[in-house]
Amino acid sequence: MNSIGKNIAKYRKEKNITQEQLAEICNVSPQAVSKWENDVSCPDVTLLKTIARTFNVSVDALLDDGQGAITTFVEENKTKTNKLLKIRCIDGDSKVNVNLPLALIEVLLKNDDLANSFHFGGKENAFKSIDFNQILELVSLGVMGKLVEVEDKDGETVEVWVE
Repeated sequence: MNSIGKNIAKYRKEKNITQEQLAEICNVSPQAVSKWENDVSCPDVTLLKTIARTFNVSVDALLDDGQGAITTFVEENKTKTNKLLKIRCIDGDSKVNVNLPLALIEVLLKNDDLANSFHFGGKENAFKSIDFNQILELVSLGVMGKLVEVEDKDGETVEVWVE
């Protein structure tokens, strides 16, 4: 797993910049840079832009933990082909996961009788608040990943992912 310190060290070495040079750019001590790179401390948030510009990367790249983005965009012609709608319901200790082809969701939404009879493991409160037509619209625009997270007043959580 990456850390901001490991990312700073990696980008600094790629640019052939010494810890002393980076310290001078950031107006901090070389020891501070060493502490960042060894994950003893983190740079002040006000320095993130300066550090990112020095390495010609984004602040997101500095903060990247290596796990990837939760939500991404894909090319339009690949958005619905073989995609799954993953629904995860969490209620206390119980969890229910269902993976459905996106094409099935489209069929359900076109047929009111089917859509109204679709229940998800007794998790109707949070589930009913999700607008699946909106999710399909986002997918048609190329949005993938975690699209929705809803928690009702009883602590029931529903997450909707498209992969």
